[in-house]
Amino acid sequence: MNQHNTEKKVSDRKLGDEWLDWDGKSGLESSEAGYKIFLGLATISIVFLVFAATLFLWLIYPRLIVTGEVVARIVSALFIAFSIILVFWLIFFVLSAAIRWPSTKLIIHPWMVNNILSVAMAIGKIIGISTDRLTNSFLKIHNMIVGRRPTITEPERLLVLAPRCLNKENNIRLRQLRDHYHFQMATADGGTEARLKIKEVRPKVIIAIACERDLISGFKEVNPYIPVIGFPNFRPEGPCKNTCVDLGQIEDAIKKCILPISE
Repeated sequence: MNQHNTEKKVSDRKLGDEWLDWDGKSGLESSEAGYKIFLGLATISIVFLVFAATLFLWLIYPRLIVTGEVVARIVSALFIAFSIILVFWLIFFVLSAAIRWPSTKLIIHPWMVNNILSVAMAIGKIIGISTDRLTNSFLKIHNMIVGRRPTITEPERLLVLAPRCLNKENNIRLRQLRDHYHFQMATADGGTEARLKIKEVRPKVIIAIACERDLISGFKEVNPYIPVIGFPNFRPEGPCKNTCVDLGQIEDAIKKCILPISE
């Protein structure tokens, strides 16, 4: 009986590969998590990277001395500079997130953010924090920082990507926002469709709505080239069916990213 119910729940939706582990139960509203989760894992990641760099330098230093004292000093200086940059980045990132300290593009530099995020995810898996919750936590902080000094663009260069599983009410409201603010909008089943739309529109800013699993894969791929603001959806009936999103947050993000429209 339970197996029949599970099969029925799964068959009424089109699941992506990222949800193959779903057990067919409803009630998976979201993977809500506070921003402190990512801050904590980012701190652990920085400590780990500094420790690894120090250990590596300690292991190779005798060979560097053999090569030459000047070479040893140059390599040591590079490792020290690397560690200092990581520590200062963490300090600025924490200040920007925790006490609303003014942000700069250096704090959210795509290369730095993506690499720290990858290390944090690896550590999160080891200590039992799910990728979904970590992604949710990360996006809260990232959106907060980006929202203070967003990239401003013409409405037609802002692309809002929505999932096909968004419920009817949210779809209607999102299209009303599109008609009012005149931004570009597209729905996509996955990464391939999203990439084609991005190539077509060539946006300066992307606002993406999806589950955490889709958001993080797209974020890592696109963010180095185009600023991305991601909003995880809520899944009261499980993934890929009648999902919803806080449209107030979406509208606020839209208004921050586009030039004022003439009424």
